[in-house]
Amino acid sequence: MHEGHRQRLYQKLKNGDNLYEHELLEMLLFNAYPRVNTNPIAHELLSRFPSISAVLGASYEELMSVRGVGEKVALYLMCLGKCLSMRNKADSFTTVSCRGDILSLVEMRLGERTSEVLELYFLDKNGKVLRICTFTSGESHRVTVKPEELIKLISVSRPYGIIIAHNHTNGSLKPSLADDDFTKECQVVCSMNNIRLYDHVIYAGQSQFYSYFDSGRMSEIEREFSIGSILKNGKKA
Repeated sequence: MHEGHRQRLYQKLKNGDNLYEHELLEMLLFNAYPRVNTNPIAHELLSRFPSISAVLGASYEELMSVRGVGEKVALYLMCLGKCLSMRNKADSFTTVSCRGDILSLVEMRLGERTSEVLELYFLDKNGKVLRICTFTSGESHRVTVKPEELIKLISVSRPYGIIIAHNHTNGSLKPSLADDDFTKECQVVCSMNNIRLYDHVIYAGQSQFYSYFDSGRMSEIEREFSIGSILKNGKKA
């Protein structure tokens, strides 16, 4: 009986249907109560606290005073609250509004890496980082991402723009042919999906960066490898 109810709530969530606040809290409690009807406990919590946010911000003593809430559940809800707090702090940081913000983000993410890592930063139109996709091969000098992987990620996240970043563990600031080819492939995919490819930043350690945008290479690649240019050149051929 409980399993059927849970599946119905999961289906509503999957379909993007409107869910009442108590239904959302029920679902949060599924992991804490694997085989118990969480509906009454959700209602108890929301009768004590004015919102889910207040539930997740409550103290251990306050949660333990609610009927049906034991120690493990109280700690579980407190942990969720801490995760929400950390997310809010991260959201305030991960907005890039200038070149310095981009370089600071790249250095923070890649500064301690000892093997080559490639990251894609998916941005909304205001520069907020929606997703960070990290790729590594475990090798010290190379990492690759297939175009179909990028297409799949874009189709799910639907960003307004993308920044590519990766590190050169040998300290070289010079882009390789593989770096150029990947930038061109990404530009084609972004152009096909009406997404801006802002930059490809190479981090070489010790606050040293190469930027395709700053060097002028990004605008060249954008002109040559936009879907419009490719179709135009194809007709000429």
